[in-house]
Amino acid sequence: MLSVFDILPISDILGEHMADLRIDIISDLVCPWCYLGYSRLKQAIEQLGDDYRIDIRWQPFELHPDMPLTGADRETYLGERFGSPEKLNEATHAIQQVGIEANIQFNFSEKDRIPNTKLAHQFVLAATQSGLATPFVLALFHAYFTDGKDIGLQATLEEVATSIGMQKVDIDYALSSKAKTLTEKKLEHLRGLNIQSVPTYVINDKYMIQGAHDPESFLKVLNDIAEKEL
Repeated sequence: MLSVFDILPISDILGEHMADLRIDIISDLVCPWCYLGYSRLKQAIEQLGDDYRIDIRWQPFELHPDMPLTGADRETYLGERFGSPEKLNEATHAIQQVGIEANIQFNFSEKDRIPNTKLAHQFVLAATQSGLATPFVLALFHAYFTDGKDIGLQATLEEVATSIGMQKVDIDYALSSKAKTLTEKKLEHLRGLNIQSVPTYVINDKYMIQGAHDPESFLKVLNDIAEKEL
């Protein structure tokens, strides 16, 4: 059973516009459960039908805020975090199995690196302003988890951005000091709300759901919230 509970208003950073159900997805682009979570949430939204307008906004989070700008070797870095290479292998295999059920292919190799994702979040901000945030985020997830690309590199981010229709003006904004400052403000604000794990979903600035729950659980909570909001 999912729990839904009140949190502090976050509209000052996230914006004022409200749809019937506004869902702020707080995630990091190197989080496999964020990729899976969106896939499951999407299934739940599709079951809601046409009764509600859904406004999805992607918000930044850093799983590894101290990651060097050049990134780190995945096996070494996560091996230490998990306690041993064996435990990392177990977790990797488990996420791959769950991915198969969601039709997501998680490919990992010895050459993989974990990137610093701050610049990627700046690109998400630029994509948001062009109405392309969800296609961009999904393309980045695929580039990182399936194609094994380094999404910490500016060249990779520009390539993915262009592939989903972002323009030069969007890319210029993503690389600007304004985008960097706003992204850092968002990261700082969300840290201040004591959000320590992702994916986290904030609905209509009032209700928080944490974790990549199954579509049925998401659907029940969305229906419950929608009824309260009528």
